[in-house]
Amino acid sequence: MKKIFSGLLFIFIFSSVSYGAVSQDIYVRQDVFDAKMEALFERFHGEIKALSEKIDGVEKTLSEKIDGVDKTLSRRIDGLEKRIEDTNNFLYYLLVLFGAMLILPFVNKWWENRKESSFTLDDVKKLIADAIAEAQLSVKN
Repeated sequence: MKKIFSGLLFIFIFSSVSYGAVSQDIYVRQDVFDAKMEALFERFHGEIKALSEKIDGVEKTLSEKIDGVDKTLSRRIDGLEKRIEDTNNFLYYLLVLFGAMLILPFVNKWWENRKESSFTLDDVKKLIADAIAEAQLSVKN
């Protein structure tokens, strides 16, 4: 039993040592390595170029969509500004109308007072004739 145990122990020790002695490194010639690296770089460069083209396409599409939205919003804002301007004009006209309605009685009263206090040419002639008549009466007396 001792011999079997010693034999198994010996096999396990040497098998692990022999496995550890085997290297996992694989050596490749420099020209093969350079060729593989060049192919890898070419593939990466192609993928980067394809991605840049996709990004340029997406950027162009987004730019066109943004321009379209900008034009649409500009038209809508212009329309809204026009409607607000029309509303402001309507309110101004309405205020002028209310102001005219409020001031109209005062203007009528002023006009009537002006007519009553104004003299016509006939009124002046009548006053002069009355003054002359009074003067003649006072001279006779």
